[in-house]
Parts: sequence; structure tokens; C-alpha cells
Amino acid sequence: MSLKTTYQKRCLAALLLFIALLIALPLLLKGSPYIVNVLIVIFYTTTMSLAWNLLGGMTGQNSLGHAAYMGLGAYIGALLITKGGWNPWLTIPVAMLIVGLIAGVVFYPCFLLKGPYFTLVSIAFGETIRQFMLNWDFAGKAMGIPLAYGKPSFLEFRFHSKTPYYYIALVMVVCVYLLMRKINKSKLGFALKTIREDEDVASAIGIKPMKYKVIALVISAMIAAMVGCFYANYNRYIDCDLMLQSFSTEFVLPAIVGGAAFVEGPLVGGVILLCLSEWLRNQFGGILPGINLILYAIVLLCVIRFKPVGLLGWYGKSKAKDWVDHKILGKKDKE
Repeated sequence: MSLKTTYQKRCLAALLLFIALLIALPLLLKGSPYIVNVLIVIFYTTTMSLAWNLLGGMTGQNSLGHAAYMGLGAYIGALLITKGGWNPWLTIPVAMLIVGLIAGVVFYPCFLLKGPYFTLVSIAFGETIRQFMLNWDFAGKAMGIPLAYGKPSFLEFRFHSKTPYYYIALVMVVCVYLLMRKINKSKLGFALKTIREDEDVASAIGIKPMKYKVIALVISAMIAAMVGCFYANYNRYIDCDLMLQSFSTEFVLPAIVGGAAFVEGPLVGGVILLCLSEWLRNQFGGILPGINLILYAIVLLCVIRFKPVGLLGWYGKSKAKDWVDHKILGKKDKE
């Protein structure tokens, strides 16, 4: 067994240092509710972007209905808690299974559609689910569903401090990222990427496009449902606005900006976009309401226009990467 190179050791050390920083961050911030809340939003939005990237980036099926999967998961979890008296943790796998089943059944015939038609169907699906919840008495209609406050309890998924939610969200995004890496290197990942590049070639070599598209969709929808359950327990209230089309777009943009062809793309894009959005809101939101969104849109258009492969695609071929690899991480040319 060969010893690890200096480059590999330094990469591992940098990764461990970054993980240690994330773990210690709430302590370093002394539990600052505002910053911790921003980080929690980054974590669950990035998790949603990772879920979308499995279907959109890896498989090439551009869905704009992931807010509906997240909203369905949140509603199922909240209804089981408020109407059925279920333990919040037990509602998560149930919501994931139900949402995954609904997505698979509804969209199975829709995978016959190609190009923008599938995207349009996903938009219609999301709006249909939102309107259904908006008019369903059992789900509270436009009033939504509030979750009860009470004493802090891990078993009840209820805390007065944001720090426990931070660590739960951190574990969630790390686990989903590791799952995406596993899929990317597996037979499933190979099949999905082959379908993305050329569906006819995939069929010719024995890959069944319909089968693997449904698998990718079900996994993606189940992850979105999990995030929805977390969102419901974190905010202690949900309503139909959670399923608005704008939320689906927010889950897509981090993957596109970071690089949809890369597993790490949603992570990079999510951190940059959400931090930028929050900074713009704080700096310019008071001067002219909405100007932060305009500047945010301009930044997005510039990235998409000039770096269509995403930031990771640009970085992978840049001199900056060579400098970091050789000067900081000690990579040799032969490695």
C-alpha cells in the first residue's frame, strides 16, 4: 500500500479543518441568532439544491417543482404531528416515502416528454399541489398549520436555541452530499449521466432511461420531503407560500451557478449566492426596497452569461486552481 502524498495529506487536513470550523462555528459566534439562522438557511437550501442536482444536473431532467415536494413533506409531517399526535422524528421517513411514491406515480408517464415540456409539467404539478392545499380545510387552507411551542426536547424536535437546529441541518447536508458522491461514482450515476448526454446511446447499451429517471426523481423528491419536515419543525409554522414557484427557482440557481455537472456545485453556489443575497439585503434593502433583488439578479445573469459551466467548471481550468494545488497543497506535476 503506497503512502499518501503531500498533496493528499494537505487536502485531507484542509477538509478536517473546515469540518472542525463548521462544528465550532456556533460557539465562536456565541450563539448569535441572526448569523446562525443564515447558516441554517444555507444548509437546508443547499440540501434542496443537491436534491435537484441529482435530477437536473446529473440526469438532465430540468424540474421546477421541487418546492412542491418540499411543501408536501412539510404538510405531511405537520399534519401527522398536529392531527395524529406522531413523534416529529417518525414523521420524516413516512413523509419521504409518501412524497417519493407520489412523485414516482405522477411523473412516470411524464418522462416521455423531453426538453421544456417536462419542465412545464413540473411547474403545473407544483401549482396544482399548492392550490389543493390552499383550498383543503383539513390542512388549514390559507391559514396554514402552526406547530405547538413548548419545553425544549430533542425527542420532540423542539428547541428554544437555534444552535441544535444548526447541527441537525449540518448533519443533513453532509449526509445528502455524501449520498450524492456515492451515487455519482456508482452504476446508477453512470447510467444517469449517460442518459443526460444521449438517451438513445443509453438505450443502445442496455440502460433503461425510464427506469433510471424514475429512480432519480424518487430519491430527489424524498430528500426534498425530508428538508420539508426539517423546515416545518424549525419554523414551527407552514403555509402554501412554501410551494411558490420562486422557491423552486431558488433551489435550482445554486447548482447552476456552482456548476450542475459537479456534485459540489450546489454547495459552492449555495454558500456564495445565499451569503451574497443576505449581504445585499442588509446593505441596500433599506435604501430602496427590492434593489437587493435587482443586484442579485444582475450577478446571476453575469455568472450564467460569462461562466455557463458554473464556478467550479471555471475554477477547474483556471490558473487559480494550479496555484492553490502547487503552492498551498504541495501537488507535484506527476500526481
